[in-house]
Amino acid sequence: MIQICITSRLSSLPIVVAYKKGYFEEFGVKVSLHLNTHHKAILPLLDAGRVEAGEIPTIAYLQESFLKKSKLKRIYKGIYLYHSPLSFYSRFQFKPEDLTRNKAYILPVPHINSVERLFAEKFLEEYAPKNPVKVRYIDTPGFLEEKEFLKPNCLGLVSDSFSSPFLKNFQDFGNSLDLPILKPNTLYPSTLLAFSGDAILKTGREVSGVLLAVKKAIDFLQNATNQPTGNLWDDLQLTHFYPHLRVGETKNLLTAHPLIQKGIFSYHGDESSLFPLLKDVYFRLIRRVIQPESVLTALNFEEILSALEPKKVFDVRKLSSFQEPNNVKLHAPSQINYRKLNAVRHLIVDVNSLVLDMLQGNYGSRLNTDETLQLDNRVKVLVNSMLDSFNAKIELQREEITELENLISILEIKLDRSAVDLQYSEEKYRYLFEFSREAIALVDADTGSILEANNQFRILTGYTRGDITKLTIEDIILGKQVSSQLRFGSDLSSDTMLSLPDVEILAKDGTKVEVDISFTSILLSPKKRYQVQFRPNSERKEQERLQHEFISNVSHELRSPMTNIRGYLEFFKSDSSLPFNAEHINMLEVIDKNAKRLSFLIENLLKLTTSREKDKEVEVVEIFDPVPVIEDVIHMNSHLAKGKSIEWDLSLKKGLFVRGIKFEFSQIITNLYVNALKYTFKGKIGISLKESNGKVEIIVEDTGIGIDPNYKNQIFDRFFRIPSSDNRKIGGTGLGLSIVKSLVEKMSGEIFVESAMGEGSKFTLLFPKINATS
Repeated sequence: MIQICITSRLSSLPIVVAYKKGYFEEFGVKVSLHLNTHHKAILPLLDAGRVEAGEIPTIAYLQESFLKKSKLKRIYKGIYLYHSPLSFYSRFQFKPEDLTRNKAYILPVPHINSVERLFAEKFLEEYAPKNPVKVRYIDTPGFLEEKEFLKPNCLGLVSDSFSSPFLKNFQDFGNSLDLPILKPNTLYPSTLLAFSGDAILKTGREVSGVLLAVKKAIDFLQNATNQPTGNLWDDLQLTHFYPHLRVGETKNLLTAHPLIQKGIFSYHGDESSLFPLLKDVYFRLIRRVIQPESVLTALNFEEILSALEPKKVFDVRKLSSFQEPNNVKLHAPSQINYRKLNAVRHLIVDVNSLVLDMLQGNYGSRLNTDETLQLDNRVKVLVNSMLDSFNAKIELQREEITELENLISILEIKLDRSAVDLQYSEEKYRYLFEFSREAIALVDADTGSILEANNQFRILTGYTRGDITKLTIEDIILGKQVSSQLRFGSDLSSDTMLSLPDVEILAKDGTKVEVDISFTSILLSPKKRYQVQFRPNSERKEQERLQHEFISNVSHELRSPMTNIRGYLEFFKSDSSLPFNAEHINMLEVIDKNAKRLSFLIENLLKLTTSREKDKEVEVVEIFDPVPVIEDVIHMNSHLAKGKSIEWDLSLKKGLFVRGIKFEFSQIITNLYVNALKYTFKGKIGISLKESNGKVEIIVEDTGIGIDPNYKNQIFDRFFRIPSSDNRKIGGTGLGLSIVKSLVEKMSGEIFVESAMGEGSKFTLLFPKINATS
């Protein structure tokens, strides 16, 4: 029986297919496969004759051929197994200047003498010729590749996405760089099937059967791409041979991957693709001056392939490729009589045999000892003790692995339950999203692309599902309001929620639809998304129109009777012939104050309406000094401070001019000053006017009850009053600050507020400074 050592990488697939399909038995050969053997272990096993055949790296075979110390061959080439379309992969796209000699990088390779190792060195020479780095190459089995690749100090990995499927999720430098080493459609002879000297010497006909079986398996794999319905992975139960690979990522590769047809599994190799690596890297490594063309002899398989063409079992020992020069007799190391050597050599041979046993997985192997006190026997006792301790640790690790497997099973059950719950939640969200009464779209925060939109959005805009996936949010929103505030593709936007009123969007038929839009930031997976709601604003505008119309009508209807009331009141007060006593005079004063208050409210309502509707009546805009206006407002409203212990702090600089309507400016100051008086029961009220950075700055501040910070952004809304007991006692309509804001903006000014509960409020007005002569 021929023992064949293979790795767990897909490069050994032809041998596995030949084994599963029964091709070995077809040619009268009995074989046993040793799975998951590392390339580093296969070479010494072949060299010592402990196994008959194995998969080894092509470059390792060249190393053996050109550096052999004996004239007798111990490893023989058989047939190519795998040709790799190599590229350099990394977890991130690093630049040459990012590499530093102060950091030691690691780079996993299948074997220290492999084409992947040479490719990595050549790539780094071409990519960073002026910035050499320290790289330590690590012999890594295929099932540990991903673990090593994900380490922080791992620079990258040379392989292909077929033999290492996980690499397709990472950076492929072959897609972004134009380097000679990264030529597309280039296949490198990666591994070959090799035989030991014992196998050639003793089982020449069986070796030819192995070659025929593997050749037939390669032909089968190349033809598998013509079977679109086949499922080679499941049919051959390959999960047993490749347990570390994700079945979902690899089972379809075997029948659908174009690299199979290109020849990744092929016994015809193009050795010329190795020349750039051999010339610049390999021959420098072995320190021998050899021309690349001389490698053709070592990698010439024509005689073997010609003999395999008739597909008949023959004796490979008759081929010159399997014969030594000068007809030197072949031998295996096991034929040497080591018992005639001294005790030290005897000990070395026994330890070597023990190591080979362990490489084959026989961890129970031990050195034979006796009761003598000789040095070699004492060393054997110590080695056996070390092995016993080693096996005890292995047993403990096996127990831990069993416990971890049980824990993993429990976690898998919980994960399945969580997956069911997650699926239910997703379906519930999908239902609520799709059938919401609001028009909603989901937008990518990086690109602004519309990912999804619900049924109501499609009805509003007329777009279909197919149309939506081709649009960005900026394609349907007219104007620059969105891009200026959200800044797609950057982390500069500070929005968590953004509202845009009165926005026009473009429907599919070219019509414009007026809507109110709100953006809400959400996180789906690791990426940021915006949930955008579209509300048609025609109903809102109609309500506002009716509201303004009602306020305007009521204000005008109240204004006429109030004018009559105040006229007759002034008549009574000015007529000295009427016999009023002190009580009557007090009553008239009360009536006068309340009439003035009602007149003030009516004027505010009218001012609100006219400012919202932007009446086109001719208004007298003039340049004036605001100080006299402020002084008049203070004088006219001084009666409101009676009965309160309030101090005034006035600092008004004359000679600074602003442009506007005096009456509207007096309304601004009146509202702010009256509010300060109303909400300050004792303390100080200050009004200052000065020049600041080329603008006229007016500050009205008090030490009153202050403003709750939760309502700081709402105090300028129409009819809004802070819900508190003090406000209910003081009274008001909630229109004063709304009027102030609209009039300040009309004068091209700005208003800011600072406040703290129990400490008072500070309103700052900034107006453009105007020259008196302009």
